Amino acid sequence: MRKSLQFILILVVIGSLFGCASGKKALKRGDYDKAVTQAINRLRSNEDSKNALATLKKGYRYAVEMHLNNIIKANSSNDPMKWEVIAGNYQQINYLSEEIMRCPGCRDVVPNPVQYSSQLNEAKQKAADVRYDMGVSALQYKKNRTKAIEAHQHFLVVRDYVPRYKDVEEKLQEAIYYATLRVVVEPIPAPTRMFNLKHEFFVNKINEYLHNQRINEYVRFYTPEEADAEKLDYVDHIIRMEFDRFTLGNVYSSKDTRDVSRDSVVIATRNGEDIYGTVKAKLTVQQKAITGSGLLDFKVLDNDLKKVITQEKFPSEYTWSIQWASYNGDERALSEEELKMVNTVEASIPNPQWMFEEFTAPIYDQVISKIRAYYRNY
Repeated sequence: MRKSLQFILILVVIGSLFGCASGKKALKRGDYDKAVTQAINRLRSNEDSKNALATLKKGYRYAVEMHLNNIIKANSSNDPMKWEVIAGNYQQINYLSEEIMRCPGCRDVVPNPVQYSSQLNEAKQKAADVRYDMGVSALQYKKNRTKAIEAHQHFLVVRDYVPRYKDVEEKLQEAIYYATLRVVVEPIPAPTRMFNLKHEFFVNKINEYLHNQRINEYVRFYTPEEADAEKLDYVDHIIRMEFDRFTLGNVYSSKDTRDVSRDSVVIATRNGEDIYGTVKAKLTVQQKAITGSGLLDFKVLDNDLKKVITQEKFPSEYTWSIQWASYNGDERALSEEELKMVNTVEASIPNPQWMFEEFTAPIYDQVISKIRAYYRNY
């Protein structure tokens, strides 16, 4: 027991060593940021780690030099996006500095880590200027949805760099309006005249999902009532679904009687000894079942082109069944499954509405998967 405990403790120590690297390997690979970060994490738990101290001292100097060189190269570039590169490098230098300042064991090695706060703010401002101009330029073609999406993404970056920059919030609203694909999900016609089925629950469930789960930031789903309430001047797509058919098969019923038996059962006791034998029974098993089946026709129509752009038929089938039994003879001859059937009470065939709801359950999953896949990157 003691040896087992010692072995477990050894594994814990080894695991902690690997889980808290000193950064020495990362330093050799030239991954200076990672080397410094790992060294800082090690020194937070062990201020006397020689490897971590050495790594931090050398790695921090190399990391700062690398980022400053990146900034010099970017500054000499004609690329308008260079300010994002510059801001990113200043941000990383400042991050390392803040991490060192929060690590008492690191302060002796790097007592005065450099900070470039004003330079970072200036780079962010210039990066925001460039992105804002690109967004405004793209928004000139806002009726082109691709351009509107491009503009929206530029303005999002602007807001990340400089919150409350000029009128960026208004620009974001304008861009998202033109970038959004508007899709109306139409009601479904009654599936059949043979049964008085309530089917609204099916499309309501789909709409509930589409309203609560964001599939794509640039796609929004409406019911016809919502589209009218918002007075949409244009709808891009229409989702139209219709049950091609829903049928209930005839009730299947069967009855089967068979002999059952079990050996090595105690049937009597004589002079204090058990006597074993075979017990028998006659089992009658009855079954009835009914199947509902059909198809849902799913279409997406382009409202501008006035044509179907994708269509799929989703089949489904649901079978309800029940088995019950009775017997004559010795109950001990029955298996557990047979006893369960004996204790089952005959039930009535479900009504068509219940069968229809069970039939639609797998179709719902297929429809949601189709919509998600189709609109995820639209």
